[in-house]
Amino acid sequence: MNNSEGLYSGCPVQHARQFIAGKWQMGILWNLRNQSLSFSEIKRKLPGLSDKILMQELDFFVEKKIIDHNIFEFQPAKTEYALSSMGRSLIPVINSIVEWGYLYLQDEQFSSEMSLTPLAAIEAIERGCLKKNKRFVT
Repeated sequence: MNNSEGLYSGCPVQHARQFIAGKWQMGILWNLRNQSLSFSEIKRKLPGLSDKILMQELDFFVEKKIIDHNIFEFQPAKTEYALSSMGRSLIPVINSIVEWGYLYLQDEQFSSEMSLTPLAAIEAIERGCLKKNKRFVT
């Protein structure tokens, strides 16, 4: 979403959404919360993200001063991306979303597991189905 079009001029919710509503935006910001990363390191942490989309998102965040980029003049040159102070101010917002998602995903997982018969639950555990959704990174 591009707020420069003036469609939601003055609306703080729509203004904030432009930084966290995209498919990859929160993942990019979340992975930069504790450290600077190169383009390839960010890409490796977000499987399925194309080079083109990652570059577009990084360019957008740099333009909006959410992310800083530093170019190191080595051979080959290396660019690292880090959250700016404005970008760091988004992390508590994203953290709240992560906590909410984790809490309710656990409830959903528990409800789903409780609806299984004992035999189906044992079979699901043996197949690893009940373990897959319990891998969370926070």
